[in-house]
Amino acid sequence: MKDLTDCAPPQRRQKVRARFLWFLAGATVNYLLIATPFKWLKAHTDFSTLAVSACSIGTGAAFFFVWNYFINFRGDTRKRDALPRYLVAVLLMSALSAGLLTLLKQHDAHMAFAVGRFPLDLDIVATQFFLAGLKFFLYHKWVFPLPKDAL
Repeated sequence: MKDLTDCAPPQRRQKVRARFLWFLAGATVNYLLIATPFKWLKAHTDFSTLAVSACSIGTGAAFFFVWNYFINFRGDTRKRDALPRYLVAVLLMSALSAGLLTLLKQHDAHMAFAVGRFPLDLDIVATQFFLAGLKFFLYHKWVFPLPKDAL
């Protein structure tokens, strides 16, 4: 007879691994949702760098709010129980992201990198990189915790 304690850890690791892979895929989509409005707003408006950053970060945050809450919700808690935590997390991460992106844009290091003919905005990449660990931990452990295994 197979021991039940041997089965639980691999399943849990698979869930964490799957969440991490989806998190990385989301980072790519989020980059595009931030970079595209940022470039357009900077070229076509007279908004300050903070306003452009906030609007760009807000675009990605709005898309992923709907995606994570209504489509990708996974966890032990009901949606309405997670909603206050999720709103706090989205607002906190959006404010930190907009502030950090503004700071990086104002202190431009004139660095460039391209993937083929597609130039990457390294300030946006750095913003996501610097905050990714906090964001993953916040969402994974606090907002949408994994279901507790039955003992």
